[in-house]
Amino acid sequence: MSPPRVLFLVHGGPASIERVRADELAVALPPGHARVVTRPPGAAAAIRAWQAAVQEFRPDLVHILNTAFPGALLGPWWAETRGLPYLLDTGDAVFEMARRSGVGGGPRLPILWAAEQLAQRRAAAVVVRGSEHREYLRQQGLTRVHVLPDGFRDPGPVDPADVDALRRSLGLAGRLVVGVMGSTVHSPRLDICYGWDLLEALPDLGDLPVTGVVIGDGPGLPWLQRRARELGVEDRVIFTGRIPYAEVPRHLRLFDVALSTQTNNLPGRVRTTGKLPEYMAAGCHILASRVGEAARVLPDEMLVPFHGEVDRQYPARLAARIRELVREPNRLELRRTLPARAAELFGYDRLRTRWRTVVDAALGDSGS
Repeated sequence: MSPPRVLFLVHGGPASIERVRADELAVALPPGHARVVTRPPGAAAAIRAWQAAVQEFRPDLVHILNTAFPGALLGPWWAETRGLPYLLDTGDAVFEMARRSGVGGGPRLPILWAAEQLAQRRAAAVVVRGSEHREYLRQQGLTRVHVLPDGFRDPGPVDPADVDALRRSLGLAGRLVVGVMGSTVHSPRLDICYGWDLLEALPDLGDLPVTGVVIGDGPGLPWLQRRARELGVEDRVIFTGRIPYAEVPRHLRLFDVALSTQTNNLPGRVRTTGKLPEYMAAGCHILASRVGEAARVLPDEMLVPFHGEVDRQYPARLAARIRELVREPNRLELRRTLPARAAELFGYDRLRTRWRTVVDAALGDSGS
């Protein structure tokens, strides 16, 4: 039996982390048996490009990354009109996330709910990133749900001299660096933004040599910068902006401590987030909310209680834990165990094998 032909359709651009995931999984197939196509700007252009890719490549299966337009509608359409099976690969409970955060919701919520339901129920299988997401979907009546977490691309050796030079150039010599990496999106309903926890913790650490670093950009970046000024910590936080993926390993090695905070609600509990494997692989000491997949994979010493959707006391708990690390730096040695743990759980060499099992099962169930 010849290997299947799989078309990856990525709701993201050529430099997106979704493109990295697709490229890495595609290595599981022989040359010529996988094609990765990213989403061009504009809805009409995206539909035309993806329709043409299906027509030209003639895949046995389509792997759609993220529940978004146009893939959430094209997948079910192809399944109905062509008998073409697809995998829906999603890291979020999209409707619930929009409803609870207020981002991308409003009058669009019923359409978002219908599109997510249709895409999930017509899929040959749904691929999720976290165990609690699988359990949630099974409770909704979906049976073909598989966990395939976010992975990390092994960068090979990172020269410590390059990291030291970057640290000096950013004025971080002699500082304990606490950082976050990700898209800065402000939630109007919750009035928080990715990175808010770091900023809110810094006022309690003003007597210590601690500097915050925020890697990434997004529409919430001005909100974060304004909040840093309001808190009087703008001189103790560095906003690097977006950096190329190839630069991520070097920048993450600036972090002595990386923060991974999820809200303690359904959208937070179902997520793994792509940052967690990256932090672990880079050997960062992680302080994570005791929510979702982080609570399953990190040692207890790295977990911090988080209550409800927005825990306004959480930054104070973070600050207390960071203070302990400054006072007892030997505790940071625990981070040396994380790269091996990341390779075991999130290395793409292992994830590819699991992905092929999902593909073969989906094709078998569909009769292809």
